[in-house]
Amino acid sequence: MKTYGDFFENIEQRRVALAQRKKDQMARLKQKTAQDASDTDQLVASNKERIAANQAEADRKKQEAIEKRRAAQAAREEAKAEREKEQAMKDEIRQDLANEREDRRKDIEKKRMEKERAQAEKDG
Repeated sequence: MKTYGDFFENIEQRRVALAQRKKDQMARLKQKTAQDASDTDQLVASNKERIAANQAEADRKKQEAIEKRRAAQAAREEAKAEREKEQAMKDEIRQDLANEREDRRKDIEKKRMEKERAQAEKDG
């Protein structure tokens, strides 16, 4: 049969074991918390790097798009200037042709008038 001494000794051993278990549990919890915090910091750093890389890529693509739009606008403006230049040349050629036709018509009219005058003087 157990004596009071054995009983109290048993209780004391249980208290020590319980305290040790609590101590071990707290140490495991602290270690797990530290590990989780480290993992979280690592994840945050990794995500920041990924976000920075994605942002850099997005900025690069945006800049390329801006440059492409500028180049397209410059090409359109150049093409428009070329068309206007060609149109001005065509208009000038048309005007020259019209002037030449008018000059020929006047020459023909002048010659006809001279012939009529010469004929009238001859008849007259």
